[in-house]
Amino acid sequence: MPKQGHFAKSMRTKQLNDFKVKRNATGATIDDEQLTDFLVVRFALTAKKRVQSETRETVQRFLIEICDSLQENDGDLQAIIPNLLASLNARVPWQFYPEILGEWDLLQKFLQKELPAVPLEKRLRIKHPVTTQEMETLIAKLLAKKITAITFINQPGVDPHKKDQMVTMMLTTIYHDQTIEWAKVRLLLAPFKFEIVPELDEETKDWLKQLAEKE
Repeated sequence: MPKQGHFAKSMRTKQLNDFKVKRNATGATIDDEQLTDFLVVRFALTAKKRVQSETRETVQRFLIEICDSLQENDGDLQAIIPNLLASLNARVPWQFYPEILGEWDLLQKFLQKELPAVPLEKRLRIKHPVTTQEMETLIAKLLAKKITAITFINQPGVDPHKKDQMVTMMLTTIYHDQTIEWAKVRLLLAPFKFEIVPELDEETKDWLKQLAEKE
């Protein structure tokens, strides 16, 4: 996750030719902290044009979040994605999930292709990929937890066992035949307004506001 504790801005100002390239015996390399910027630029030049225009900002922001965790997790997406999604669950509206899910195959293939080519001193590659079905199951479970948490938000002393039962019930309500029923998710969360954290930058606030207004 980014050190600032919230979404990194979607617009990265660095360009590839601005990167400080170090020369050594094995050729040109970039600093480790430039990995995210490098991949975001590569994404803009290659795969981004294949993403639906209305979801590009969401997908790029999710890519940034993933990239910021690649080195500490040695490129292991099975280690990165569950923790990342869990950390985002309270900070994004439910509309975030169908957007990233619909483009996950493209995003993961981009990382599998581009990460090994990034000129780091210690090269990285994607390990233990996450299938789209695994991603959908993870998201369904998080949405069930999200619905439950919001339902009991004014009942801090509620029995944890009761909460667990509610999560199970919500999961069976919104997830059938390994598919999330988004209409039910929308219906269950419609009474609750998504709250945007005030300390976020204005660009991120605008993105979250527009996302939360989508049907």
